[in-house]
Amino acid sequence: MSVQRSVSADDAAAALRQTGASPLRLGDPRRVGPYAPVALLGSGGMGRVYLARPADDSPGLVAVKVIRPEYAEDPRFRRRFEREAAVHARLRTPHAPRLCGTGFEDELLWMATEYLPGFDLAEAVREYGALEPAAVWRLLAELGQALAGLADEEIVHRDLKPSNVLLSVRGAHVIDFGISKAVDASAITGTGNRVGTPAYMSPEHLREGRSDTASDVFSLAGTLVYATTGRAPFGDGTGVDVMHRVAYEDPNPEVVGEISAADQELGALLTACLDKDPARRPGPRELVDAARVRPRASVWPEPLGGKVLARQQAYELLHGLPVARMGCLRSPGDLPPVVSARLPQPAALSAPSEGQPPAKPAGGPPQPPPDPPETPVRSRRKVLLVAVAAVTICVVAAMALLLIRQDPPASASPESGAGRAEGTGPRGPATGSLSPSTGGLSRPDVDGAVAENPDTEPGATSAEPRASGSTGGQDIDTRPTGDDPSTAPSAVTPSADSPSTGTGTAPWLAECTYYDGNGRTRLGDSGKRVQQVQCMLTERGYGVGGTGVDGEFGSGTEDAVRAFQSDRGLSANGVVAHDTWVALRSAE
Repeated sequence: MSVQRSVSADDAAAALRQTGASPLRLGDPRRVGPYAPVALLGSGGMGRVYLARPADDSPGLVAVKVIRPEYAEDPRFRRRFEREAAVHARLRTPHAPRLCGTGFEDELLWMATEYLPGFDLAEAVREYGALEPAAVWRLLAELGQALAGLADEEIVHRDLKPSNVLLSVRGAHVIDFGISKAVDASAITGTGNRVGTPAYMSPEHLREGRSDTASDVFSLAGTLVYATTGRAPFGDGTGVDVMHRVAYEDPNPEVVGEISAADQELGALLTACLDKDPARRPGPRELVDAARVRPRASVWPEPLGGKVLARQQAYELLHGLPVARMGCLRSPGDLPPVVSARLPQPAALSAPSEGQPPAKPAGGPPQPPPDPPETPVRSRRKVLLVAVAAVTICVVAAMALLLIRQDPPASASPESGAGRAEGTGPRGPATGSLSPSTGGLSRPDVDGAVAENPDTEPGATSAEPRASGSTGGQDIDTRPTGDDPSTAPSAVTPSADSPSTGTGTAPWLAECTYYDGNGRTRLGDSGKRVQQVQCMLTERGYGVGGTGVDGEFGSGTEDAVRAFQSDRGLSANGVVAHDTWVALRSAE
């Protein structure tokens, strides 16, 4: 008996949730080309991205992007989609997902790419904090190799940013080639249009619409600045002020200074990559050579490394599971199609064997034949009524829960925005096609993402499973709706010397369960991270201002953080980073 046959339904469902995907819904296709969708990775204005298995049960998992029929029927859109697939097919680097197939059949326009289990860089920094220099040098080496591979194939990515970098057990990968461009091909967008994310665009792309490998190097440097500090070098947002700073001003000296203080050589190299003159920037291979002689991390730092490993283990459990076993992963409300089955006949009325006379009843008058089965139409009507009743019950239960439990409102977590991924409910519809290169992300991204979520933190764009395309120029949230264990509050083990709350657990541990990561949190931030900080400070006896635990990091919260840091002998800078999180969560 194979290992995969012994996998229980509960284990398979838990593994699916670990990938960040959510169950399929009514209306989702059961077959896309040679693939069978098993879960939803993300959705956007022009389609959805599915986690899928080969329908013939050969091993592997893919991310399948399916375009809505109304767009798939547009010949111009199909040509653009084909260009995207053609560019992706030319990739030869191990640091980008490979193209597995594409097609247009039964009104489904689709593209399948290798599924890479991991977290995008924006999600990783937001949830688990900025990376240490050794991990950033690893990013520089592997992403430099990716850009060198793109340059060899004369491909320009044009939208390199934190949400388009995926971290897996295999390393760092460049994803989302929705607006990439072959150097020998005509531009995808019209004259005067700019596609990409302003905070990470190159100055020549913003000023002249010109992009090449040097432009990708500039974007890579901005991405690595974010990885090191949690902030974009020219500020976040999509307004003309950000575009002006990128095009004409130097990067934020405070941000660059923070990097140089931690690693002077890294700060100098990233500053050179952010030079306004493309000719003065180092090339991808120079970046790889510079990183080769520096100490580099072999694994991602904890707790990120453990989360990445768990997602890889979920992949290994699912990638060979037969498609027929995937029924356990479907949504409970996703009723199977009605099949008109013939009722079994009583044994006394079954057809006789050849050469034997028909059997007679044991006694009494002849029994009438059984009632014919209901027609498929009536069966479907009954199923529909059951589904409507179930939905009604769910709505009533949800309203009752809201009336009973009124938690303090929390601002949506920033970014991709996915992950996640990353706040997992979809936002309103927006135009923009889906990226083929979602990898393992639960957030594919939008081509020309120039309208970011105002709730995002610096350097992060809205929408995290993201999908990318170019018509709308607006970010859409494509995060999965399934439960993600990586974001659930962790249980707190009582300590023998913890202050008593009736259960032996410190009150700031027992009562404060909004967030369990260690993402950098500071003045101006909002959301569950801030609520966690405020709750723990309040339970420890520090005042956070008149508004209390409201999820807004104002001056009152900053003063409380500084006071706590000073009492604990930490640097009283008012920023909640790794060491402050550890101190806040200590039982003392």
